[in-house]
Amino acid sequence: MKAFLLRLRRAEGEAGPPHSYLRALGGAALLALSIVFIVGGYELGVGSPRRLGTGAFPVITGFILAVLSLIVIAADMRDTAEAERPDWISFVAIGAALAVFALTVGRIGLVPGAFLTVITASLPDRSLPIPGKLILAALVSLACWALFIGVIGLPFAPFGGV
Repeated sequence: MKAFLLRLRRAEGEAGPPHSYLRALGGAALLALSIVFIVGGYELGVGSPRRLGTGAFPVITGFILAVLSLIVIAADMRDTAEAERPDWISFVAIGAALAVFALTVGRIGLVPGAFLTVITASLPDRSLPIPGKLILAALVSLACWALFIGVIGLPFAPFGGV
């Protein structure tokens, strides 16, 4: 019996976690997303240190995300524990939220664009009911208006056509 258990433990140890390069796919996806932020923000115009352009925030965010994604990749490559299953629905929701923001801000304005972005990103979250998602979206869109238009003075239209 002891020999059987010893062989079983060895067999389990040999199977081990998936290859480390497969574990780093999440970090690689974040790195690709950071490159999209950097390139897109650069095309919007970064501006100068005294007068930031509309692309300054995405470029800065992209660089921070790139550094964090490299840290995630390094940690995933070193980790030998069994990998968790990725939450693909949430990953798609975040990508869709970015697409919604990019497609709506120029057409309908910052406030409704941010509102739709928050709603899209929060759709997979079952712990927050629909009224809570609507309140969260309203608060975030008003905070975006106050911060980006009121405080920083970025040239965003708060509402499209108004």
